[in-house]
Amino acid sequence: MRRSLPLALMLTLGSIATAAVTTRLSAQAVLPPPPPVEGRRIIGALPPPKPVIITSDSMAFCLRLSHAIENYKKEALPRTVSQLRDEGMDLCREGLVRAGLIRLRHALSTLKRKSP
Repeated sequence: MRRSLPLALMLTLGSIATAAVTTRLSAQAVLPPPPPVEGRRIIGALPPPKPVIITSDSMAFCLRLSHAIENYKKEALPRTVSQLRDEGMDLCREGLVRAGLIRLRHALSTLKRKSP
């Protein structure tokens, strides 16, 4: 009896270890083999990068947003949009560029929301 208990423990632990290794090996076998190194074109598979648009808190960006609002639709601007655009440009001219940009962005988003 003394010898049968350690033997039973050894067989049980060996069985658990074998099952874990077998499971790990079978999981690896499911993965597809890697493609051959020759003819591999990783760079060609990537889409071309989009141009990066850098925005800054500047008078130039205030003017850019104002032109975007004016050129968005050729029809007359709603009163709220034109008022926000005018307030934004006034703030930009006074040196309060961030506050002006907030108004201009709000005007542009309002214009986009109201357009079909």
